[in-house]
Amino acid sequence: MKKAVFIAVVMVMMLLSNKTKGGVSLIMNGSFENDGEIDSVTTENAPQYWCDVNIPASKFGGKVDTLWATYGNYSLTVYSKAGSTFVDGDMASVSQQVYLTDVNKVIFDIALSGTYSSLPWTSEKFSAVLQIDGNDVWDSNGQVPNGNGIYTIEVNDININDEDLHTLSLVMRANKSASHPTKYLVRWDFVKFDAYCGGFGYLWEDLNLDCYVDMLDLEMLAGQWLAEDPNEEYDLFQDGFVDFRDFAFFADYWMCNTYWQNWQNDNCFDMELLAGDIDDSGEVNYGDIATFVDNWLNEGNCNRADLNEDGFVNLQDFAIIADQWLQISWLSRL
Repeated sequence: MKKAVFIAVVMVMMLLSNKTKGGVSLIMNGSFENDGEIDSVTTENAPQYWCDVNIPASKFGGKVDTLWATYGNYSLTVYSKAGSTFVDGDMASVSQQVYLTDVNKVIFDIALSGTYSSLPWTSEKFSAVLQIDGNDVWDSNGQVPNGNGIYTIEVNDININDEDLHTLSLVMRANKSASHPTKYLVRWDFVKFDAYCGGFGYLWEDLNLDCYVDMLDLEMLAGQWLAEDPNEEYDLFQDGFVDFRDFAFFADYWMCNTYWQNWQNDNCFDMELLAGDIDDSGEVNYGDIATFVDNWLNEGNCNRADLNEDGFVNLQDFAIIADQWLQISWLSRL
């Protein structure tokens, strides 16, 4: 019945067109865990949400694998191909569309290496670069020493505060016109903004939204004990009451936090978002239909309404919205 009403509403909405509002500032799949291994990153075979791929196959390659990671099991590697001849400025990039409202830091883990220990990474030949809208925000030259290593970098003072989408790019760039007999590798992992628990999102049990489930949240839940028709955030079991079942849900995440520095806690996890929530409002609703209608039958990569990522906005994407109609995520609490 719910889906029948939903489809009827869409038939009306197909006659309308609304401007999409700016979404929340999040990096999606910043830990590269969503896809498993990808032997060769290409436009047709890109990590989820990192769908804007520019890796010239004659000089560079890319992959998602388990050889190095700081969060979860996977990371993105962009590398130069051994024996290729490079021109100063040659580059490979993997990008996604993001909102930057109120963001002043991009935080990421990175490892720079050569093929062999006798031929380590050298900034004379290549740089790892983070770009926003094609402009360099951070360059590994002058920021990290030559050689292998793991780095956590904070990028400050981006100073972009609007409601427009921007392109965030992870780049490997040649610094010297030369032929290199061996390959060099840039590995990226755990790319995130300094917002919403470091990009993880809030657990539902984190009632005071401080990124921790602790005594402060327990006090708030206890204050609603046996309340009927409580506010939704306290009704963890979703049965219309606050009782032992809600406390059982709460106990599962006791002392858990989703802040990026302590993601290893056994009961913590990266909070998933609803695929059908195209406008990042926290709920799959009419705003998402409007965005879907605006993009109806469009083709190409990196379209936010292409929910199944097949390059087309069609009824298959609409089916995902229908399946998740009126569902909410932690974004609804912001």
